[in-house]
Amino acid sequence: MSAASSTVMVLVDTCAWIDFLRNSEGTLGDQVAQLIAEGRAHMCGAVVAELLQGIKKDASNKSKQEAAQLQLLIERIPTVETIEADWYTAGHTLQSLRQKGITLPLTDALIASIAKRNNLTVLTIDAHFKHLGV
Repeated sequence: MSAASSTVMVLVDTCAWIDFLRNSEGTLGDQVAQLIAEGRAHMCGAVVAELLQGIKKDASNKSKQEAAQLQLLIERIPTVETIEADWYTAGHTLQSLRQKGITLPLTDALIASIAKRNNLTVLTIDAHFKHLGV
């Protein structure tokens, strides 16, 4: 994410949420904290699913704390709806990229489609997004 005006709404990618939740000194996590404080952070279903997939299900306090933090975020951070058109846009984008020899994950294309439709910037360090125009 480039330096943007403080009114720009941001769809926070999974890698940024992970940095926010797990790394007390991560600069990406610091950006997420700032976006939350400013009321500009957003999630989407694909990101929620990826985050839930990554939660360890064991009896450790760390796992329980991580799950509780994630649940709180899911409840408090605005979630941008995924609509049928997002799936078509993602599929067409992936098809076009594959014809150029570039294969990307469906979730990244879906996140990019949702962001574009809602005029959101994506906060990520994932190099895949450079191919997706967000």
